[in-house]
Amino acid sequence: MAKKILIVEDDKMLCTIFQMFVQELNYELVGTVHNGADALSAVEKDGDIDVILMDIHLDGRLSGIETAAFLEKNGYEIPVVFITGDDNADLIEEATLPNVYGFIIKPVYMRNLGVAIEFACAKFAKINGKKR
Repeated sequence: MAKKILIVEDDKMLCTIFQMFVQELNYELVGTVHNGADALSAVEKDGDIDVILMDIHLDGRLSGIETAAFLEKNGYEIPVVFITGDDNADLIEEATLPNVYGFIIKPVYMRNLGVAIEFACAKFAKINGKKR
């Protein structure tokens, strides 16, 4: 059964590229949203998500980090892989949340994305005893 992926990215061109990568890697695309509020709605609507690929800098009032923190605080057990163009040490420290299972610096390559998704699922299963 294909892993279910939610993409949270505010750049529409990058979102399209990530969609193509996810589909090419034979994962199931649950959806794409462009801000933190829509990501929370998507998770509430379809909680059967294996990995969230999330940009850190999002349009709207919630950053990707704040969105991931909200999900963690409210008991959503979904691994998050951050995707960002920002490699600032303070930002990386801020992004180190319990539900974050990967961090990819843009530009993103398909092979690296696939490895990050598989790593996140394997690490989640190892830590939580639940298969993703």
